[in-house]
Amino acid sequence: MNPLVVVLAVVVVFGMLVTIHEMGHLLVAKLMGVKVLEFSVGFGPALAKTQRGETTYGIRIIPLGGYVKLAGMDDGETGPRSFNAKPVWRRILIIAAGSVTNLLLPFVIFFFAFVGTAGPPLQVRSVSAGFPAEAVGLQPGDKILAVNDTQVTVGDDFRSIVNGSGGQPVTIRMQRDSQAPRDITVTPRNVDGRYVIGIVPTGSFDVVTGAKDSVKEWFGQLSAIGSGFVALVRGQIPGGIAGKCGPSGPVGIVRATGEAAQAGVVPLAVFAGFLSLNLGILNLMPIPALDGGRLFFLLIEAVRRRPINPLREQMVHQAGLVVLLGLILVISFNDIARLGQSFSDLVTSCSG
Repeated sequence: MNPLVVVLAVVVVFGMLVTIHEMGHLLVAKLMGVKVLEFSVGFGPALAKTQRGETTYGIRIIPLGGYVKLAGMDDGETGPRSFNAKPVWRRILIIAAGSVTNLLLPFVIFFFAFVGTAGPPLQVRSVSAGFPAEAVGLQPGDKILAVNDTQVTVGDDFRSIVNGSGGQPVTIRMQRDSQAPRDITVTPRNVDGRYVIGIVPTGSFDVVTGAKDSVKEWFGQLSAIGSGFVALVRGQIPGGIAGKCGPSGPVGIVRATGEAAQAGVVPLAVFAGFLSLNLGILNLMPIPALDGGRLFFLLIEAVRRRPINPLREQMVHQAGLVVLLGLILVISFNDIARLGQSFSDLVTSCSG
């Protein structure tokens, strides 16, 4: 795996997801009349800063997070434009905005990933090195006529059939130049929970079909995330959180991002959408120290019609942060222990 490709992919993907998340907080906060003191992408020492009006915008050295600093949220400011001076419904919208933007972003990512490959005729645009398609001799420019005797004219149909194979061999009817069509058999590989053969299918530019494909992909990924969470809660994941099939932390996500980047731009875009959905869902959960934890306290305030003691809420968030960091540490050790096995092979073995 090319280290430069991994670094660039991680910076671009994480930077985009964090920027979109924090931008949601920023824009809604300004819309709700709250003073925004700082908007920062990344943590640690600042690489660059600029002042625009009352807000400082900055990029920091570690691109694995970010924050928006609002007046009155943690600094005790009580002016009319402070966060706590606003009605509870406005504060709920501000806190939820980051996660909502992460949930909506995949629609845009998937659309631009699929719109150029949506219409017929279906062809191979690129072949990923080291993947099954290369092994059986598929080349850019080859036409794909059918998969398992099912005619395919759009990329989403092709992806659905290959993914639905469950890793079993599929028969592809292809045609090269003016030669007679012929059948080839290829065994898909599991990459990040989806079965692929390592090609980017391309067709004509089709906005309508591209939009439909993006919606299908969004719901498909959302369903997969939900199924994984349910399996984890029910104890159906071998070893649980700390097991070999448990969830990935920062180390595992970086590795998976690198493997997706090696597979091509479209697989990387689809994986970025998957990460964005995960980030949006995770941040909406009522976990202290995350947006969902703050939303939980705001909802209690809305029901009680009076705020919870700020010191008590802060103590809960601090305790939650300690637990969260400990959990991340355990998962990271687990990620390191799994470094000897490729992420795609790990997904395959854990898929049963």
